[in-house]
Amino acid sequence: MNEFITTKFKGLSSEEEATVNALAEKLAANKPRRIMDESHLTPDQILKIKRACIQGHSVKAIQAAFNVSLAYVLRVKRSHNPMKYQKTPLTLPEKAVLAQQMDADNLSVDKMAELLGINSKMVSLLLTQPSPRYLVEQMLPYDQVLQNLRSARYVESPVYKKGTSMRRVRLIVSEARQQARQAIIKSR
Repeated sequence: MNEFITTKFKGLSSEEEATVNALAEKLAANKPRRIMDESHLTPDQILKIKRACIQGHSVKAIQAAFNVSLAYVLRVKRSHNPMKYQKTPLTLPEKAVLAQQMDADNLSVDKMAELLGINSKMVSLLLTQPSPRYLVEQMLPYDQVLQNLRSARYVESPVYKKGTSMRRVRLIVSEARQQARQAIIKSR
């Protein structure tokens, strides 16, 4: 009863043993290759690849545009994640103010929706909402705000003018969000 069940192995032939030894030697001798793409690129191209990763372009598009390996693009994309570099997102009350500025410049609803990243029905709803006077006074013009949010360089305050009381802005935005939420619920 206390006998172990063992499997009998066939012995390797000298030919098979030589093949196994050759594979073992090959694995021991060959180290993984370093990704050498960076040595073939100019500093300007490396910077453009990093910017493309931050802006959220696909790996395949970057690979095709700069003729680099997939492994290199994936490595750069890991360290230059667009979520890590995302600038301040716009709240609905801020988008409402921007939409009203765009409406004053006679932009179409579809163009406004495209620039603000929301659908045209939401733009129409935001245009009907009254905006807090302090936000209207303190926000930069819409073209400047959009340029600041999409620029490669750091902008300290991409949405508001210098000297704006951010504590007051947060309180106003919080209250305006509640009003926007109620307006959205009523419109359904």
